[in-house]
Amino acid sequence: MKRNHLLALFVLCSTSLAYAQQTDAPQGHSRYIQAVDEYCPAPGQFVNTLPAYEEGNTAEDMARKCTEALADNKGSMVTLGAYGGYITFHFDHRIANIEGKADLYIKGNAFSGSGEPGIVMVSKDVNKNGLPDDKWYELTGSADKDCPERLIYNYEITYTKEDMQNTPWTDNQGNTGYVERNAWHAQEYFPLWMESPLTFKGTRLPLNASNIGEEDSPYWILSSLDYGYVDNKPNNDSIANSFDIGWAVDENRNPVSLDCIDFVRVYTAVNQSAGALGETSTEIAGAEDLHLEASLEAVSDDVATFEDTGIAMNADNYYCGDESGEVFDNWGSTGYCCTFTSGKFRFTVNYTPAWASWSGYALSSRSETTYNTLTPDQFNACTGSGYGGTGHFLVVFTFGERIEVLGNPEGEEVKGFYLTNNAYTLSSILNGDSYSGPAFEKGDWLMLTITGTHADGTESSVNTMLADYRSEDAQSHYYLGNWQWVDLSTLGKVTSLSFNMTGSRTGDYGLNTPAYFCMDNLNGTPDGVDGRTTGIEVIDNTIEKIGKKTESIFSVDGRRMEKATKGINIIRDANGHTRKIFIK
Repeated sequence: MKRNHLLALFVLCSTSLAYAQQTDAPQGHSRYIQAVDEYCPAPGQFVNTLPAYEEGNTAEDMARKCTEALADNKGSMVTLGAYGGYITFHFDHRIANIEGKADLYIKGNAFSGSGEPGIVMVSKDVNKNGLPDDKWYELTGSADKDCPERLIYNYEITYTKEDMQNTPWTDNQGNTGYVERNAWHAQEYFPLWMESPLTFKGTRLPLNASNIGEEDSPYWILSSLDYGYVDNKPNNDSIANSFDIGWAVDENRNPVSLDCIDFVRVYTAVNQSAGALGETSTEIAGAEDLHLEASLEAVSDDVATFEDTGIAMNADNYYCGDESGEVFDNWGSTGYCCTFTSGKFRFTVNYTPAWASWSGYALSSRSETTYNTLTPDQFNACTGSGYGGTGHFLVVFTFGERIEVLGNPEGEEVKGFYLTNNAYTLSSILNGDSYSGPAFEKGDWLMLTITGTHADGTESSVNTMLADYRSEDAQSHYYLGNWQWVDLSTLGKVTSLSFNMTGSRTGDYGLNTPAYFCMDNLNGTPDGVDGRTTGIEVIDNTIEKIGKKTESIFSVDGRRMEKATKGINIIRDANGHTRKIFIK
């Protein structure tokens, strides 16, 4: 079976290990390689020895041996074999693309006249699964500028195993040849844990071998390129062995803007034989993040802001699933299970078109703050925007759907999130409805329970109030009318989060108050602002009348306004007294 290793697009050599890539603080982090995800060498004279293959070893075993050789700056050597052979590795954090600076340093074993250049590729874990299965981008080097006419893009080569013989190859340029055996290395040159044939695809760099000796006394040298390649110049040349994520290009050689990357791949980029030196094969001896603290400070993709979901959504819109999801049966009707990611979390929304219904986690960019009809007003937050005035936020209405914490099978600590009332829920609290009854009175309450599930299946929970009217003092009654931080750090490391709402208004089938809430900046940082609204006066006055009766009108986040608006307003009279009103 032909096995393709498409270096520019994707890989079918599945030797990956899942690790969390996000991080918050420098403590305990390393600037060096954490682990090797894939080791897929082409045939070569050091293959099966660097590292050593033992009978029965799998691809995972060989990747582990590479980790043992390279992780934590151990400095041992790993060979990549002839053209196309590659290694994929990651750090214990994302590597940030710091403008104007090199980001990575990668060691080989080159010395003067022995350059065996390898090309570097980078990938960002867009799907947040901790595996190197997203799109790959090549880092351009000096040859792209100095001699582009000598490069072959989309070069493809296939090797076929012939036991203990020279390994034949063919390429897509009509050429054939061999990876030749020699007297110094007696083992099998074809990687023994991999299937034959092996096909690799990428960019082929110019041939750099030349014989400067005599016919009867050959002396081969391998000339170095200027910069941008691994194992191309001696390791003490810090400039030549440093790499800028800003050099990334796509398969059409168009520049790509990456704020950070999760995975690095190096592959041998020259196809040639240099006499007694044998095939040109890139070796790697380690790698380093050149700005560890800057990477940790710059990368904040562990926060779910819901601005990065990839779902196209205009202003004042919402997304509650579509018919592209996985089909399931919903009591005789066709449902669609859709997922999206933000930060290091995956969210599920189940959508049933026949019922015009959904459950789980919906995206919203609605700016309305009040509730009149179920759709679209169930997608309104009482704040009219996401946390901090951002465009997108999450509307939550669950029937057991969980938020998955991605990247680490052992779980991650989730710091917390911003919470506020959904407009539908708040309307029920302030005005009542036919199902829940009259507006909240003394003794009423509405609570959200957040449950974190740990890797061993155990659970921990945190409770927080969406409204609380139980106090004897009516002025202490409150509901969430702004974004309020909810601390989840006491949950510890969790693999998922689930939510349940309970309250004083219940019936035979559970909670009668609408069980919606709004979320933003999951795993963000607290701002210390109290999102509770207390001592509320609900009035039917028109906006114009309120404006005439007061000296100053402010929004709930302290902005002065020309006139009152629907929702919550802070009113200050001529004597400096303030009160909060909710205009229907």
